[in-house]
Amino acid sequence: MKLFSKQLIISFLVCLLMLYLTELFTIEPHVTSGNGNPGLLIIMLAAISFLFFGRGLWKILTNMSIPKRGLLFMSIGSLCILSMSAFLEIIYVLDLIKQLGGPPSNINSRIYRFSWINQYTNTVYVNAYTLLIFISSILLIYSIQKLFTKTRGAS
Repeated sequence: MKLFSKQLIISFLVCLLMLYLTELFTIEPHVTSGNGNPGLLIIMLAAISFLFFGRGLWKILTNMSIPKRGLLFMSIGSLCILSMSAFLEIIYVLDLIKQLGGPPSNINSRIYRFSWINQYTNTVYVNAYTLLIFISSILLIYSIQKLFTKTRGAS
């Protein structure tokens, strides 16, 4: 099986489209909105598209023959990307909360009495960092699993 299948590329492009749509349907912190959360449907579609992409990536990885050294590099690289993406996601979330004036429990916050999923915070859940966290987690789990499982023919 090829590294990049047509299905994998299409599902990745759908993930990118979901990132764009989530950004489009998220209200900026300085704008007042009373229209509810139209981006909630996009978040659900994004979660489904991420899962389809992850399943396709896992399928391709299991059909590849990667040497132990490659798996070691894959695990180290994916751990680095995972760590960096998680750090950047935390910075992004903290900055957004600051722009909104605080969390939903803060009386001075723009999202006071809202839940954490609202028209201002859609991008907290679906953004480039969360996609990178998802992809690097799949690669890390796969590579560690393959590194520590014995092949069937080995003694």
